[in-house]
Amino acid sequence: MVQNAAMDILSGDSKAPGAKLARLVMGACAVPYSAVARLRRWAYRMGVLASHSAAAPVISIGNITTGGTGKTPMVAWVVKHLQQQGRRPAILTRGYKAVGGLSEEAELLKALTGAEVVVQGDRVAGAAAAVAMGADVCVMDDGFQHLRLRRDFNMVLLDATRPVGTLHCPPCGLLREGLWAIRDAQAVVLTRCDLADEAALAAMERRVRAAAPAAAVARAVHRPVAVIDEAGTRRGTDALAGRRVLAFCGLGNRGAFFRTLEGLGAVLAGTVSLGDHAAYSRAGLAGLEARASAAGAEALITTEKDYVKLARLGQGGTLWRLAVEIRFVAGERELTPKLDAAVSR
Repeated sequence: MVQNAAMDILSGDSKAPGAKLARLVMGACAVPYSAVARLRRWAYRMGVLASHSAAAPVISIGNITTGGTGKTPMVAWVVKHLQQQGRRPAILTRGYKAVGGLSEEAELLKALTGAEVVVQGDRVAGAAAAVAMGADVCVMDDGFQHLRLRRDFNMVLLDATRPVGTLHCPPCGLLREGLWAIRDAQAVVLTRCDLADEAALAAMERRVRAAAPAAAVARAVHRPVAVIDEAGTRRGTDALAGRRVLAFCGLGNRGAFFRTLEGLGAVLAGTVSLGDHAAYSRAGLAGLEARASAAGAEALITTEKDYVKLARLGQGGTLWRLAVEIRFVAGERELTPKLDAAVSR
């Protein structure tokens, strides 16, 4: 809950008394942070800090913001695309907030793609391990800031529901790096475009093209493709229409998940926002089930990423999950040839 409150203040979503003042006070501290981030990227670009090549092409999927932009489904899309081209991709992930050596992102990506997933904080070592397993392409999850490993293609994701103009560097904003950093990207994808209006999208796209004129710019949506019930049966998303559910998730952008459910016709009996990469327990799940029952909900519903951790608990009750995939709505024809060319090199 503390993490969510902090994210709301930093993103500008919070209208609570003192939130604006807090952002103003922290604003001055963002200047040295941004300067250090610029210096670090310059040092790697100029060879002052050493970077290392892998024995296979490296594709990085990353972002410049804290919080979810939809990297996991995009990694899955890239891996499936490469598999269709006859390649043998492996996924590199650092296993953020892994529990007992297990990472929900790694488990979900393995389930979605069937590709080898290497969980390793040192991406250089991870790439070497992937190649030793037989991979001929490495797809690096959340790798835009991991500059020690050279990459052949940088894809940066920007969440269209969080306009760049409202974002700032820490400690007064959600940016890991300023928009200037995307000059190193070969492709920039605006995600969740269906949840933003056209004026905001156009403004964001203009800023992106000015910052990275050589990059392919695309638009994508997180399209719900199925509802998976407690028995593991895949149903159409129309199964949610008119159904009263209690929704919960531990995502960086949890509001987008709740809005998606409402867009599918679900009646939200309540919503529970947990911290990004939230840890779950049997007691916590029992509390959610009790809350759903008290609210008259027919089922609990969450994301596939959250469900991976819940499945370990051997949960009972009616727990559903929403399956989503990335779908491009613009720019795919410009992006895909650049990606294929990078892999071919």
